[in-house]
Amino acid sequence: MRKARIRWIVIGGLAVITAALLVVLFWPRPLEVDVATIGRGAIADTVSDQGIARVRRSYVVSAPVTGRLERLPLEVGDCITANETVVARIRPASPEFLDPRSRAQAESAVQGARAALASAVAQRDRLASEVTRTATELTRVSNLAKQGLTTIETLDNAKADADQAVNALRSADADIRTRRATLASSEFALATPQPGASETITVTSPASGVVTHLLQQSERTVTVGTQLVEIGDTTGLEAAIEFLSQDAVKIRSGDKAEIYNWGGPADLPAEVRRVEPSGYTKISALGVEEQRTLVILQFTGPAAAWATLAPGYRVWGRVYLRRNFAATLVPLGALVRDAGHWAVFRVEDRTARLRAVQLGVMTDREAEVLSGLAAGDHVIVFPSDRVRDGLRVRPRK
Repeated sequence: MRKARIRWIVIGGLAVITAALLVVLFWPRPLEVDVATIGRGAIADTVSDQGIARVRRSYVVSAPVTGRLERLPLEVGDCITANETVVARIRPASPEFLDPRSRAQAESAVQGARAALASAVAQRDRLASEVTRTATELTRVSNLAKQGLTTIETLDNAKADADQAVNALRSADADIRTRRATLASSEFALATPQPGASETITVTSPASGVVTHLLQQSERTVTVGTQLVEIGDTTGLEAAIEFLSQDAVKIRSGDKAEIYNWGGPADLPAEVRRVEPSGYTKISALGVEEQRTLVILQFTGPAAAWATLAPGYRVWGRVYLRRNFAATLVPLGALVRDAGHWAVFRVEDRTARLRAVQLGVMTDREAEVLSGLAAGDHVIVFPSDRVRDGLRVRPRK
């Protein structure tokens, strides 16, 4: 009897120990998870795209006269000073050499002009004689009128004839001057060119800056208004960024911006100067048609910061639409979707609790929390499919 009792006591003890071991083995263990602490920091809503640097003010120097342009003494990149640096030298054009046909036509024109001048001189001499005759006739008729031997009508006719003759003589004198000018023009056209007899005209720069383009470089004959050199004022450097039209509609003049990925050691502060009022279609590298709009960013920092940046260089521009320097930030990896809304698993007493959050600005690393979390809260980062609301968790070491 005593032995049977001891056996049952041993069996009962073993059963209790076994049950305890099973409970320990199968009791749910907390899931190890990565935990991050919610903090505060700066975040910004931005749009960015690429473009080129350019000068705000550029000047094109043109030829003031028609003539022979000497080879330009400049190269692209040369620094020039207003009203001092010589941009170009132009020799007025000399008369061209005549071929036999043109020379024969010019000689015929000279002979015709001389004949016309001789005819005009003869006509003038005839009219001078007429002036003398009518003046004599007027004197005779005036004497007869004083003696009452002629009528008043005859005297008036004599005066009119005298005035008409004088006017005709004046017209003949003017015709002679015209014929002489025509003869001189014809003789100049027949003249032999004399190279080197004209004075060279020097053209100086109207503004200080850097030569950006040589529109004419070699020696050649140019006409008035021919564009020679383009000069850029690099102190007013700006960036023309090609934004997508759906991003450009959010940008306003005066918004803060910056230039980055331009090759320099630091980003350059800038400001939106103008958003172009019209867009254009551009084909992307993938062959997709995109509507783009130029947004002009004016550099606002010291000019020494972008001294190595030149017009035409590729740059990237970023415009700040909104910035919060004390935002509640949550890592992007902590966000999950729940019923179409954003949520996170917040750790409360070592338990994962699914909490809905309202977000503001989102970047590629973190998001701004408008409601649902506070600084100092702990959230699970990159939760697996095993994490659910109410699950016991512990931070992974």
